[in-house]
Amino acid sequence: MIERGLIPPTARITFQNPPVMPRPAPLHDFIEAHRNPTIGHTTVRVPATPSIRPWKSLQMTDSKPSNIAIKKPAPKFLKSTVYKMSKTPWEYDFIIYNGTIDKTASDFLAFKEHVSLIWGSVVSFLEHIEKFLRDYAIPEVRVKGNNLVDLLPEFELKDKLSKADILSVLENPENIQSIVDCPGQRFKGQDGEREAAIKIQATWKCYKARKFYILYRQQKWASGVIAIKWLLHCHKSRVRKLQKENQQRHLSNFHIRAKHLAANWNRIRTSRRTIIHIPSLGYAQPVRRCTADFNTLQNMQLGRLCDVRDANVTVIYVSSQEMKEDLLLYYKKILSLRAAVKSGNLEDRTDLQDRFKIITPEAINIFTMIEKLSQLIVDNLNIQRWLFKMDYEFGGNGIAFCDVISHLRCYKWVMKENRRYGSEDWNKKWAQEPALVKISQELPGILAQHVKPVNTKRFPTWRKFLHTFLTQGGVIEAYPPAESITNLKVDMLVEPGGRTRVLATGDQIHGDSPFACSGSTVPQTSVEPQVLHSLCLQVGAACRTRQVVGYFSIDLVTFIDRSSLEQQVWVTGLNMCYSDQLALTQLALYLTNGKLDCARSVFLVPPFKKDREDTAPVSAFSPPNNRDGSPGGPHDLCSQSLHHPSRSIST
Repeated sequence: MIERGLIPPTARITFQNPPVMPRPAPLHDFIEAHRNPTIGHTTVRVPATPSIRPWKSLQMTDSKPSNIAIKKPAPKFLKSTVYKMSKTPWEYDFIIYNGTIDKTASDFLAFKEHVSLIWGSVVSFLEHIEKFLRDYAIPEVRVKGNNLVDLLPEFELKDKLSKADILSVLENPENIQSIVDCPGQRFKGQDGEREAAIKIQATWKCYKARKFYILYRQQKWASGVIAIKWLLHCHKSRVRKLQKENQQRHLSNFHIRAKHLAANWNRIRTSRRTIIHIPSLGYAQPVRRCTADFNTLQNMQLGRLCDVRDANVTVIYVSSQEMKEDLLLYYKKILSLRAAVKSGNLEDRTDLQDRFKIITPEAINIFTMIEKLSQLIVDNLNIQRWLFKMDYEFGGNGIAFCDVISHLRCYKWVMKENRRYGSEDWNKKWAQEPALVKISQELPGILAQHVKPVNTKRFPTWRKFLHTFLTQGGVIEAYPPAESITNLKVDMLVEPGGRTRVLATGDQIHGDSPFACSGSTVPQTSVEPQVLHSLCLQVGAACRTRQVVGYFSIDLVTFIDRSSLEQQVWVTGLNMCYSDQLALTQLALYLTNGKLDCARSVFLVPPFKKDREDTAPVSAFSPPNNRDGSPGGPHDLCSQSLHHPSRSIST
């Protein structure tokens, strides 16, 4: 107290038998506590822990005050990390040098006394810290005692410390982290050589294991390829064997029939018989494929019909293509001339049309259609309904539809195969071939029973529709996979100068059939105007590059995709004509003095002028009051289905 200035030095105070026995108190070096911190790493003079001589009694007299003798050893110089600021004594921080705690240091003793009740857990904690510091050869750190105590409950719960936990109880954890993160720092600490050897061995073992694994994967892939090749080879061998057996069976049957024919030929050639001619040039497939009009060349052997010169012979000629009426009449007249040639009298011509018949197989083109439809189904397994559209029909007359998927018995098996191969391999022909075979076998029966023509009065049966469809030609089109769809029509003009304009847009109105349009509302409101305008201009540019000039209309359909919940727009038709919708739109613009902005899907109609002078002025193109309830402004209803008995035109 005298040294601290609390008692004057001249005071006479004598302690006799003090009630509290004094003991040495740890004193911190004044210079150490008030040294200014510096940035970075430097060499700091750290004095050794002072030894304090205990004293039993303190007597202060007026002659000589008692002094406390403090023995200071020679200072040591250590390379250490400088801390940002000094800590006050009651924070119980202490320093660890070279991974070893100086258990005689005053700051450590003060911390130990502070945590004496939980010292057992603290010792275990400190052992983890010492091991960490020795492992990474950290020369000096300051441990924050209060942080250590706060972390003790978590340590007792887990019984282990992470690197982040240890750094949280140290001062300047960023600097220590930078030391720990230095490459090879772990090998500078305790057991560094052993850890380095372990690391080298582990890296080498990983390298060998990785090399072996890559080799194993390559061998496994090669074995898979070999296995697939072997399976394909076995399958091909089995198919070849079956084909060879079939050929042998057919050949045996042919020999049997040939022997029967030879034995009975004299009787057959003198009796009534029918000769069937199937003309074929017999060329190889590459030659047939490269020859132009090959069917016409094959059909030039109509001289086969001359077998009718034998009165006992009836000829059936199977033609590879449909023959026109004038050509049939020509051959009938030629064959009727034989009797006239024999007699020399033209009037002796005989009609032999009942003795020969020229037929064309009905299924000559249906097989191609079945193949194409099967391929479309395999490529688009999510499409439920398919449409058949004729080339030379309009107004929905030449359309038929069929819900193929709901009647396809092998659909579940095809979907299972699709999932097994994946989207990438499913597009390959070898993966699709079994599915194509199964679908092709079921399609003829499904089409015969479940196809529904739109115009049942003109095409009451699928057979009649198919005949017209194969005769005219047409397309097979996917119906959008959605419950609700909207049809649109856009009228466009490609001017001779090359400019492309959108003249009218409209949402179609359907009645009894979703494929027959009864009218439209102009402008359309089903698709974002900018999106539709941009799409139609792209179609117009494509038409312009193909030298299309004039008016044409685009048929579109829009729906919400069930998988992505996004709006889709499909182009379904292109008509090179001036449409009824455009004509009625021009009539509406003429009668209303309006303006149609297709880029914004806005139909502007000027208001009616009133005779009252006090009427407030209005803009030239402001929407009238009686149209405020219509979304997007005024709309024009266009339809050719409203007829009047006394008029020759429709409105």
